[in-house]
Amino acid sequence: MNLNSTSQLLARNDTALVGNVLFANPEDTYPVDLSRQAEVYAWCQSKTIHDALSRVGFAQDKLVLSAQWEHDTDIAFDHVVIYQPKAKELLDYLLAAVLPLLKIGGRVWLVGDNKSGVKSSMKRLENGLDDVGKHDGAKHCLLYTGYKQRESSPFVFDDWVVTWKQEVAGQSFTLCSLPGVFGHGKLDKGTALFLNQLDQHRFMSDVASARLLDFGCGDGIISLWLHNKTGAKITALDDSMLALKATELTFAANQLSHAVTLIASNGLDEVKGRFNYVVTNPPFHSGVNTDYSVAESFFMSVKQHLTLNGELFVVANDFLRYPPILDAALGSHTRLFRDQGFAIYHGRQPKKR
Repeated sequence: MNLNSTSQLLARNDTALVGNVLFANPEDTYPVDLSRQAEVYAWCQSKTIHDALSRVGFAQDKLVLSAQWEHDTDIAFDHVVIYQPKAKELLDYLLAAVLPLLKIGGRVWLVGDNKSGVKSSMKRLENGLDDVGKHDGAKHCLLYTGYKQRESSPFVFDDWVVTWKQEVAGQSFTLCSLPGVFGHGKLDKGTALFLNQLDQHRFMSDVASARLLDFGCGDGIISLWLHNKTGAKITALDDSMLALKATELTFAANQLSHAVTLIASNGLDEVKGRFNYVVTNPPFHSGVNTDYSVAESFFMSVKQHLTLNGELFVVANDFLRYPPILDAALGSHTRLFRDQGFAIYHGRQPKKR
């Protein structure tokens, strides 16, 4: 994995990054490079980044994959490095989680592409840090730092869980979400259109015993709706540990924990077996840029995970060039709906002749 421009900016300031260093939600394998001169820990919320670090030999005992920091060693960090997330509320979450782990006198480093909104994040750093300011800038990226000069409030995970009642497509239930999860705290318009379309679909007669996969489960709304509609147990997959935790909390809030299996996976890497139905609202961003790689990889490999005559449902922004990719993957597709900036596609695993 090549280092992105934000990590390159960090690298040219790495003489200061010594002692115990925590990367909160890294975006590439730069923590491995820095581990040659410091005691580096990486808290990943992305299975893809976790796996990338594992492949290049990052120490497993210093690598955490979870929605919240979980490590059995009581470490006081000299430095914490945060990459500016797309969601500003996720930055607040990360800061709240890591500040109690930082030594008095320790330093937070925030780095981000100019398009990510990092310029406006300096004020967020000032909530718990002092001497906050710009440290460096290059390649359309900025690096801010701030020092911890006072004790931080303990991190309380439950304070960051947003819970609300939702009605959609003939159902009413409780949803839970966390900062950084898609559609955080509200019903996404595309998801509402998608569920209304699925509500019109005629599922197989014995659907309660079918295998259903929700690829990119987010807060679990599609998974939960499908379980309520069909009675089938759901496999919910996401790259984000925050999304998987939100889905877990959503099913628990509706007393349905038994009805879902959670999988952290980069694409379909961790998926076993075949499914009668696969539904997805696939991610199409890498940072702030449109990126087809996740969706394209998913479409080209989903065929190996559909039963004969198995069905794929996709909701997406209608400007995304998914139709030719779907045709290449499954031979053909049908557009079920197009309106309000969204399109819903249906594909089927061809029966063998």
